[in-house]
Amino acid sequence: MGQKRNDEPIELIVDEEAFSVLSGECGKIINTRKRLPDFVFQRPLAKYFAIEHANIFKKEFGSFLFKLSNIFEDESVNYMTLDPHPVDYYYQHFSFFGLASFKPSRVMERYVPVMSREGNVDSFRSRGGDVGAFWGSSLKWGIFCDRISWEIAVIAVSENVNVPTISGVRCMDASWLSDYIKAQYFSKDASIALDFTQRFLANYSI
Repeated sequence: MGQKRNDEPIELIVDEEAFSVLSGECGKIINTRKRLPDFVFQRPLAKYFAIEHANIFKKEFGSFLFKLSNIFEDESVNYMTLDPHPVDYYYQHFSFFGLASFKPSRVMERYVPVMSREGNVDSFRSRGGDVGAFWGSSLKWGIFCDRISWEIAVIAVSENVNVPTISGVRCMDASWLSDYIKAQYFSKDASIALDFTQRFLANYSI
């Protein structure tokens, strides 16, 4: 097993019981076995928004998470990597689980340092951001992120929250999503992009 450096962010979870509780929370709002374009949330929520994956590692995304946590009165804001696996990869190699838990009051300040781990190749911003999920302890919102296949993230909220306004991120409509997915697969079989778009829009009203 690898060693966790002493200077690792305190938000990275090292305790097995804490990981069990938090990953259990994640599983209550997000089906961690599913992948887009399937419906990845455990229950229907009020609104869905699709954004470019690149937005989630910007400093401004920490501000968005803070605003969400205020709206839903979360006691924690969390991120867990799904691919690579939080236990089989992260805990086995680095002695911390592939999960970070932020205090809402500090998420704006701590978001980039924790997610980037000073540019480490195995940070959540790098390899650990391939497929992952955000959620709040209220279990009233979740964000599913897929960089490997589609370069998009889906934000789901249980109330009519104006996500484009509070995030400052342009959210995709059906036409933009279609063009965006086609662009991801411009050198491959166009039917892959078409199938994704059709299945995605059947599951999510964006």
